[in-house]
Amino acid sequence: MDRLASEKDTARDQLSSVEYQLQSIKEESLARAKKIEELEAQLAAELAKATSEAEKVKADAEAIVAVYLADAKVAQTRAQEVADTAKTRSCWVAKHAKYLSRRETLEEIHARGFDLAVDIENVKVLEAEAKAFLSSDDDKSGSASGSESGGIRMTRTQLPKRIRHLGFFLF
Repeated sequence: MDRLASEKDTARDQLSSVEYQLQSIKEESLARAKKIEELEAQLAAELAKATSEAEKVKADAEAIVAVYLADAKVAQTRAQEVADTAKTRSCWVAKHAKYLSRRETLEEIHARGFDLAVDIENVKVLEAEAKAFLSSDDDKSGSASGSESGGIRMTRTQLPKRIRHLGFFLF
């Protein structure tokens, strides 16, 4: 019986040791579960804070982008208006320069004492002569020359010399 009592005591000691170990493991497990819950709560709070900050940053960025887009559209519109104004202005400057040049040329011609009516008539005569000269070149059939057809006979090198003194070119 002693042996049985001894085995019973040994089994009780082992049981109490296993119960103690089980209790320790349960306590450790509860402590770890509590720590995990605390960490999860902390992580959820940090995630919510980060999400909130991200949404604020996103809203700020979208507002900045909207302002820049609006400013870019305004700047583009303004640039187009300036370009259109510059184009119109350059057109009017060119027209003004052309008209000024014409006026100065006419004033110079008038200041030199030229009678423009006579010059115009001379140009008409020269134009008719040039027309006759060109038609005689086109009709080179060998039967009629410029003098035979009643026109004035000139070579191509002579025609520009006669016109050059007036400052006009017909060709």
